[in-house]
Amino acid sequence: MNDHLNVQRWLISDMRVTYLYILFISFLIIRPVCAQQTSVIFKVDMSYQIALLNFSPQTEFVDVAGTFNEWGEIPFILTDPDSDGIYEGTANLTSGSAIQFKARINGEWAGREEFPGGGPNRMYTVEPNGLVEFWYNDDVPSDILSVQISSSSTSALVGDPIQFRDISSGQPTSWFWSFENGSPSTSTQQNPIVTFDTSGAFDVQLTIKNDEGEEVTRIFQNHVTVNTDTTYWWNDAVFYQVFVRSFYDSDNDGNGDFKGLIEKLDYLNDGNPATHDDLGITGIWLMPIMQSPSYHGYDVTDYRTVEEDYGTNEDFKAFISAAHERGIRVIIDYVMNHTAYDHPWFEDSRNSTNDKRDWYVWEENDLNWKGSWGQDVWHPFNGDYYFGVFWGGMPDLNYYNNSVKNEMFDVAKFWLEDMNVDGFRLDAVRILYENGELQQEDTEATFQLWRDFRDHYKSLKSASFTVGEAWTSTDIISNYVDGTGMDYCFEFGAAYSILNAVRNGNVAGLADQMGKTMSSYPYLQFGTFLTNHDMNRVMSELEGNEAQAKLAASLLLTLPGVPFIYYGEEIGMTGVKPDEDIRTPLHWNSNLNAGFSNASPWRPVNDDYATKNIELQKSDFNSLWSIYDHLIALRNQHDALRNGNYKLINTNYNQVFSFLRESKAEQIIVSANASNSILNDITLSIDLSNLPPGSYHLLDLLSGRSYPLTVSENGTFEQVNIGSIDAYSTKIMKLMTSDAFSATLQFQVDMRRPIRDGWFNINSSRVKIISNLGESELSDADKDSIYQVTLSASIGERIDYKYGINIFNDDLQEPVERSYKVREGLNVIYDKYAGEGRVTSTQNSIWEELRIFPIPAHQFLKVVIPQQISGPITYYISDVTGKVRLRGQKEGDQMLDIDTSGIGVGIFILHLTSNSGEVKRKIIIQD
Repeated sequence: MNDHLNVQRWLISDMRVTYLYILFISFLIIRPVCAQQTSVIFKVDMSYQIALLNFSPQTEFVDVAGTFNEWGEIPFILTDPDSDGIYEGTANLTSGSAIQFKARINGEWAGREEFPGGGPNRMYTVEPNGLVEFWYNDDVPSDILSVQISSSSTSALVGDPIQFRDISSGQPTSWFWSFENGSPSTSTQQNPIVTFDTSGAFDVQLTIKNDEGEEVTRIFQNHVTVNTDTTYWWNDAVFYQVFVRSFYDSDNDGNGDFKGLIEKLDYLNDGNPATHDDLGITGIWLMPIMQSPSYHGYDVTDYRTVEEDYGTNEDFKAFISAAHERGIRVIIDYVMNHTAYDHPWFEDSRNSTNDKRDWYVWEENDLNWKGSWGQDVWHPFNGDYYFGVFWGGMPDLNYYNNSVKNEMFDVAKFWLEDMNVDGFRLDAVRILYENGELQQEDTEATFQLWRDFRDHYKSLKSASFTVGEAWTSTDIISNYVDGTGMDYCFEFGAAYSILNAVRNGNVAGLADQMGKTMSSYPYLQFGTFLTNHDMNRVMSELEGNEAQAKLAASLLLTLPGVPFIYYGEEIGMTGVKPDEDIRTPLHWNSNLNAGFSNASPWRPVNDDYATKNIELQKSDFNSLWSIYDHLIALRNQHDALRNGNYKLINTNYNQVFSFLRESKAEQIIVSANASNSILNDITLSIDLSNLPPGSYHLLDLLSGRSYPLTVSENGTFEQVNIGSIDAYSTKIMKLMTSDAFSATLQFQVDMRRPIRDGWFNINSSRVKIISNLGESELSDADKDSIYQVTLSASIGERIDYKYGINIFNDDLQEPVERSYKVREGLNVIYDKYAGEGRVTSTQNSIWEELRIFPIPAHQFLKVVIPQQISGPITYYISDVTGKVRLRGQKEGDQMLDIDTSGIGVGIFILHLTSNSGEVKRKIIIQD
């Protein structure tokens, strides 16, 4: 059990409580609640902890917390009546069930529990009249014969080698291993290497003997999880979580909407892999979009109509089409557990004679149940009581009524077939069926419903999928992802462990959690994230530390699993509960209301929007946005980061987290420094892998630096020095030969706009690229007005560049440089020319000394022309899309006064035309 899981902690404040009281409480709460119960005795040897002064039997107590007692919410306290240091207690458990647990001191998760910091749980399959014996924290005196093992991995693919090591105490001299479904199936070696030819979770058994003839046997249940490398389209995706109300407002009513989402889709992915000013997102999760009385939408009143604040069903279909055109899949929040209080179904249900009465759960009396976080779950109405887990405004549906189940399945069909969504994020998946007060979550009926639901949606659209929200520990979540239920669930333990590692340097906890995660699910079938709409935002959790936020992003996008990015996370938006303040409008720019809307937003934007927005960060190569952009591009490009297996790598620093991602196509090693200082001479070692023997280099895909690497037999390497890593920084290194370090860059610049507006003459003008690679001229061989040139550079090299137009030996260069980080293989970089233009006619010399002020303009704009012009001057101002905002004309004069107060704010183009020629200039207008 991870100490950061959101469980309610109980505390006995009086440490002098009598054993009689403890036994009485234990007897009350550890009682059978269903059939096929059996007694299991737990014995925890604390004698060594007492000798080490880690535990005081006079003032402290020991308990066991696990899946069978809500991780200690229902106390199970052990006692030591004969004072021999062995604490014991009896629990009534379901025979044949698999449980996980840990022993604790004083009933706390404060670091004194077994294997603290998110370390592994103990596992046990309940046997009739079973006995569970262990030393606390597996700390055993060195002279006592006790079986302990380690392995190079607890999760593997079919055929992968795993090395098992004996780390027992008591100086054993002989060993007998037994490997369920292993090859070999038995071994007398001390540290054997074993492969598994079938998938599954397998036991490992070791018997050891010493010279005195003492013998001890221990079975490590489900110690190894073996998978096939089957993955699905969602494993190739990077998802972006969108709260539509806060994304972009197209109609200026203060609420985001589908038309605004369509308008800004190019920000997420413009459909052109050659551009690099979009994030490269390939999946979108929309938070609730169905008709609802609340701002958040988790209380639905109409399951087949979109929220009117967001638009119409036709607007939603247009959004789906636009997303699919860009290669983006879309899943929507589906809230199946409950409806709104004012849903027509519940309005009918409030009448005890209505046929909808049984669509909800009603009782004549208050049953006085408490929910899993201590909340009241029975709510009064007209003398009766209805069941609602979250609150009275969200009554739970009654899935014991097949009419409810059929209707909700039909709603899913509507969204998959009529609205063309790609799947669902399923809310609160643990609580659809209750089995009395003591089992309100994770009932067998709930598991069966999700199996039925899977059969349903797969029959409608085989490529559709579900991701579930089971906000609990990994061992419970994994029960929902067994190949027959949901396709995958969000991995909350991994999310907490990433943030803890970044915040506290606790990489050991992250390593333990990732090992547990990999061995708990089908291969890579879990969703990863940092925070979501129910949690304080990442940047607030990290107290504004941008370096830590960059490290968190690096881990999220290189670790296994399907990554989800909460909107605004990529620019470091802050927010702490209440929920409205972690769902505020997205910061697009530094304009009024952060560019989200011209009206007052439904919730005020954050105060820091002027310095923390998309437009500003996109222009900064070192910004958090740019880090996200580059990491997403690397993940999209490299199969190992999307579908590769995971293996922990040993390092010489406790603060460095290093791991291997390995697919059939490539091998990538990630090393992250979670400390607040630079670490030098970092070395990496691995004792067993599938890496091919030979001499290689590790090429850092972020910096372009390389490090020599020799891989020995069995894929081993030792003490490979990768130099230094800055505080909160990461190296992402690919195993390569040295002749593969170079890459090809094809720069393409679209000159259609300059040609159309007369800035560029295809017969006499030339366009060039100016960069740290030198200057090169681009050409247009196919006459499509897109000029290009091919250059070479090293992988990981940063290219700073801009374009320029050469007109009669006069350079007109873009005012701001662009930047690009070279990736492996062919890099195609597509840009649109953005420099201020000049037409090529010599008649325009009169405009060369043109002066425009003030810049930025506010209520007016003055244009000063250096010499008298005959005839009228025509002018107009257009926005960047070409839409004309203002027109005017004036007889020849050396000064124009233009009223700009009604144009709006932003970047515009001023067009001037006279008998002497024409000119265009960029202007900025602010309030």
